[in-house]
Amino acid sequence: MITEKIGSYSLFVQGFRDASVPDSEKVLRDLRGSFQGVDLQLLRADRVAGKEQIIFAARNAIDSFQSKDRRAKHLSMEFLLFASGEHQIIEAIKLLGVTASSRDLALVGVSETSLDASLFSNRAMESVKGIPDDTVLQIKTQKKAADLKRAYNIPDKELNASKMRGEEDNSVLKRLIIERSALLALEN
Repeated sequence: MITEKIGSYSLFVQGFRDASVPDSEKVLRDLRGSFQGVDLQLLRADRVAGKEQIIFAARNAIDSFQSKDRRAKHLSMEFLLFASGEHQIIEAIKLLGVTASSRDLALVGVSETSLDASLFSNRAMESVKGIPDDTVLQIKTQKKAADLKRAYNIPDKELNASKMRGEEDNSVLKRLIIERSALLALEN
């Protein structure tokens, strides 16, 4: 489990592998019922470029949600927009939304109240029927890197042009994906 303090909020992120979520809406409803006051979002981990993407998106979502420029009614949806770098909720769901075939997942919780992280992780594990594994968030394979480039529409030309001397391709890719979230924040 990854935890981070963002102002008065706490961020909780738990990755899962070998999950089985036939109905993500039902799983989120059940989890939200178990954790009152926690804004929860379930993401496809194969479309996440590391914990940095989630932390950056959470910071931007919290800032935006507390301002008059927020885009969504719920912090969890605001987070989804920033995590995806998309303007429209429907597009954000298409990009990061969990489907019945999703096996690697990330559960993200943002809360102003204290939360028992182990209880959160255990209850989530029961709901998604998966094995806790935060490494699913990392870019560890060429396949995931290729899938991320396709999902976020990052051509090799952009990747190569953005590369700094000695920088690994996966680092550039992560930076470019986070940049899409930053651009959304700048438009506020």
